[in-house]
Amino acid sequence: MGQESSVPRLNREQVRPVTSDDIGLKVLREATPEAAQSPDIVAIHGIGAHPDDSWCKNVGTKEIPRRVNWLEEEDMLPGVVPSARIMRYGYESKWFGEGAIQQRASRVAQRLLLALKRERKEYSFRPLIFIAHCFGGLVVLKALLDARQVPDEWPGIYTSTTGLIFFGTPFRGAGGMSQIEMLDAARREYEAEEVQPDVLKILEPGNEFLQDLVDQFGKTRTEANKTMVACFYELKSSNVGKIVGKEDRIVSLGKESAFHQN
Repeated sequence: MGQESSVPRLNREQVRPVTSDDIGLKVLREATPEAAQSPDIVAIHGIGAHPDDSWCKNVGTKEIPRRVNWLEEEDMLPGVVPSARIMRYGYESKWFGEGAIQQRASRVAQRLLLALKRERKEYSFRPLIFIAHCFGGLVVLKALLDARQVPDEWPGIYTSTTGLIFFGTPFRGAGGMSQIEMLDAARREYEAEEVQPDVLKILEPGNEFLQDLVDQFGKTRTEANKTMVACFYELKSSNVGKIVGKEDRIVSLGKESAFHQN
């Protein structure tokens, strides 16, 4: 969803597999020892993406790649928040091709909450900032709403969240290329058992779960001490058709999909 228009057609050889070591909460940089109140920053990727590659750019060549991860590079995010603990959360998000898996935002959100509860046990009320890409932003909303509803089960997660940064999250659905077209494109290249359509349903404009999720979160914006929210949307279109192996089909997640605060 948030990839540039130069993304090539995907095939089985090009997709970087997600292993068990990639799943879950991974600490990329520890907080400085004296900074008990320094923030935890958690990055969450979108669908069809590797948990690490979403935050990387290849500064090498196709033959000899060298990935630069802006969550880890000293002169990038760590340079802006040097005392913060920086983590990224990974989940299986491949919805087409070999190893495709059924996935739902609510399931990923629950696993994210469990991982955060374990990792933040010593400092449950340390400030928390989420950075989310595409579908990952919907996972964050669901996790925060669940944590708000049962605060004793998820101590500090909702009340300590001070910042939300969304990259191309389709709060009003991803227009331009419909779910049916995406599925049709994938099914042209892969076997029926290699395509899992459930994860795409939430991205359809007008999806009931999506609308309810955004509406519920919108109601929390009237509370005191509101979390700061920043939404970034695309100015360059993406060739979504090529991502699933079809002919060119240009899509852009513009500002109309961004979350508007009250």
